Amino acid sequence: MLFPRIFLRVLTLWTITSFSEILAVDFPTLLSPDQRIELSFNDADGLRYRVNRDGKLFMPASRMGLELSDGTKLGQGATLLRVEHSQNDTTWQNHFGKFANIRDHYHEVKMRFRQDRPSPAPMMEFEIIIRAYNDGFAIRYVFPEPGNPGSFTVSNNLTEFLFPADYRAWIGSGADAECQYPEIRLSQMPSDRRILPLVVETPDAVAAVAESSVRDWAGSMLSAAGSPNGFGAKAALASTVQTQSPRQSPWHAVIIADDAGRLTLSTMLLNLAEPSKIADTSWIQPGISAWDVWWTGRNPYWPQHNGLYARGNTQSHQEFIDLAAEMDWPYMLIDWFWYDQDSADPETAIHPLPHIDMAYLMNYAEKRGVKLILWVNSKNVPSIGADRLFATYKEWGAAGVKIDFFPNNGSQGTEKWMEELAEVAARHQLIVDFHGVYTPTGISRTWPNVLTQEGVLAVEYVKLGHLFTPEHMIRLPFTRCLLGPADVTPGAFLNVRPEQFSPNSVPSTVIGTRARQLAFSVLVDSPYLCMADAPGNYREKAGLNFYRQLPTTWDETRVLAAGLMEHLVQARRKGNSWWIAGMNLQQAREVSVHLDFLGEGTYTLTSYRDLPESNQTPSLLSEETRVVRKGDTIVVRMENTGGYAASLKPVVPRDQARVVSYNWDLYGSIPSDDQSAAGVVAAAHWNNSYPARNFPALLTNPVSGMK
Repeated sequence: MLFPRIFLRVLTLWTITSFSEILAVDFPTLLSPDQRIELSFNDADGLRYRVNRDGKLFMPASRMGLELSDGTKLGQGATLLRVEHSQNDTTWQNHFGKFANIRDHYHEVKMRFRQDRPSPAPMMEFEIIIRAYNDGFAIRYVFPEPGNPGSFTVSNNLTEFLFPADYRAWIGSGADAECQYPEIRLSQMPSDRRILPLVVETPDAVAAVAESSVRDWAGSMLSAAGSPNGFGAKAALASTVQTQSPRQSPWHAVIIADDAGRLTLSTMLLNLAEPSKIADTSWIQPGISAWDVWWTGRNPYWPQHNGLYARGNTQSHQEFIDLAAEMDWPYMLIDWFWYDQDSADPETAIHPLPHIDMAYLMNYAEKRGVKLILWVNSKNVPSIGADRLFATYKEWGAAGVKIDFFPNNGSQGTEKWMEELAEVAARHQLIVDFHGVYTPTGISRTWPNVLTQEGVLAVEYVKLGHLFTPEHMIRLPFTRCLLGPADVTPGAFLNVRPEQFSPNSVPSTVIGTRARQLAFSVLVDSPYLCMADAPGNYREKAGLNFYRQLPTTWDETRVLAAGLMEHLVQARRKGNSWWIAGMNLQQAREVSVHLDFLGEGTYTLTSYRDLPESNQTPSLLSEETRVVRKGDTIVVRMENTGGYAASLKPVVPRDQARVVSYNWDLYGSIPSDDQSAAGVVAAAHWNNSYPARNFPALLTNPVSGMK
C-alpha cells in the first residue's frame, strides 16, 4: 500500500531531522547587561560553566549538576534539547533594607536537557537556568513537569566554584553558622563542610559564593574542590532533599564586585529571593529594641542569677521598658527564663514563671509606648501549635517573637518549618527574630515580618569566650552580612582594651572603642536592632544620643572608603538625613569624606569619634556638633580597633524652628540639635548633665512571688 509506505518515509525523515536538530543545538553564551561578565558552557566530562570578566578568565570550567539517590547525576550523559533567552529590567520597593528601591536587571538563559539514568529508570528531562547580573551570576536547577521524574531524593550537590589561582579567601570556620570567617588560601579549603559565604579576593575583583531562595530545600555549605585548572569549593547539602516534580532548586550565586566596598552594596541575593508573600506590610515596624539583663549578666533585683544564666524579672524588665521609652525605641525583648522551657507541660510556653508578671509588663509597656518581643524555644512550639501560641502572645499584647534553638540547622525540614512559622506569625501580625538557625537565604524578602536572623557569631559571644574579636567585627560586613539581616546585638558601652577583656565578665564588656560600637550598629544590616547593654551603662554616657532616632532601614547606602576585611566607611540616608559610620582594625586611619551627597541647604553634623586617648581608655569619645553643607569635607579619624559615627540632619530655618522633647520625660524636655531656634545646640548641653534617676511607682507589687 502506498499510504503506509509514504507515512513511514515521512516519519523516518521527521525522526532524522528531529534528531539532527537536537544534535545541532549549540551551548549558548550569556552576557551580563553591561557585558563585563560572560558565561560559557560545555559538556566535556559533564556539564560545566566558565566565567570571563572584562575579557579575562575569572572562573575556569566548573562543574554543574545534582545527584539523585538512584545514582542519576544531572549533567553527565545529558543531551541539550533547546535554549531560551530572556531578560528583565524592573524595580521593586524594599522597605526593610539598605536601599528603598532595588533594580532587578539581568539576562537569563534556560537550557533544557534530556538526562540518561541508571537502568531501569527511564530518561528524564531537566532545566538549568542561569542569570547574569552586572554584579554576578546565579544558577538554578529545575524539574519542570509532573511525573518527570515524579518523587525523588537529591543526595548530593555537584556544583563547583573554581578560581584560576590560589587566591586569598575567607570562609566560615565550621558547620555552625555562629562562626568566625578566618583567612585561608583556596588551596587550604577544608574538606569538611563550611558555612557560606566564601569570599575570594582576585587581582581585579572580589567575589562571594552564596545562595538564595532556599524554600522547602536544604541549605548549602561548601567543601574543598579542585582540578588541574583551578582552586575552590563545591556545594554540599546540609541534608538530603526529598521532593517531587515540578520543583526548582535554590539559586547558587556568585557576587562579583570591583572592590570590597561595592561588594557590601550588592542586592543580587535579594533579587533572587521570592517576592513578598505579605500583601500589606504596613503593620511591620522596623526599629530598635532594648534587651533584658541576660547580656550584661547582672540583675540587681535578683542577684543570685549572674553571668551566663542571668535572667530578668518583672522589676528589671520594667527598667528596660523605661529605657526603650526614654530612647523612643519601639521594642523591648524579654529573653529566656520567663517560662520553664524544660517543663513536661505541653503548654509551658504560655505559662510565665512566678517571677514574671506578664500581664503587668504588657500593661506597663503599653502605657510607656513600648511593644514587647517574647523569646520562645522552638522545641516548645509543636506541642501547643504555632497558631495557638502566636494567637496567645498577640492577645497578651506582644508585637513579635524571638524563636531560638532550632534543630538540624540548614536541613530541608528546618528550612520548611521556618517558613511555616513566618507565615503563621504574619497571620497574627507578629514580627519574627529567628535565632539558633542557619544563615539567611532570602526569607526576609519572602516573609518581611522576619526582620532579622541570627546565624551569626554576635556580641553575645563575649559571654562564651574570645571569639567576638575586633577582626571578626570588621569582617562581618564583608562576609556573613552579605547574606541578609544579622542580629548582631550591638551597643556595648563597657569598652575595654584586649588585655582587659575577660569572657563572661559581670557586667559584660567588649573589645574596641565606643565609637566603634556606635558605627557597628549602622554597618551591619538588621531592621530589628537589639541593643545589648543595660540602662545603667547607657544613661548619662557619651555617645548615647547617636542611638536616639537612629533608623534601622535605609533609603540609600553609599561606600565612602573600604579595605577588604580592614576598614569600612559608609553613608546611609533616611529621608533627608544622613548617617556616617566607619570601623577600623589594627592601625589608626584618617579618611577624607566629601559631603557631595548632601542636599541643598545646611546640615547639623553631630559626630562621635575616637580620641587619641581612646587607645588606652576605649570608652572615651569626642562629641562635636557643627554646621556643614554640600561640598564640604570632613575628616573621619579612627584609632586602632576604633570607629566613627555621625548624623547629618537638615537645619530647620528659624521661622520653622521649635523646641521638642527627646522623650527623657523623667529628666524634663531637652532641645534637639537640629530643631532649636539657632539650629545648633552644643552636644555638651545635654550630655553628662542629667539628675539622678528616680524610678516611677510600680503599678502593682511585682516582687511578690519572686524566688
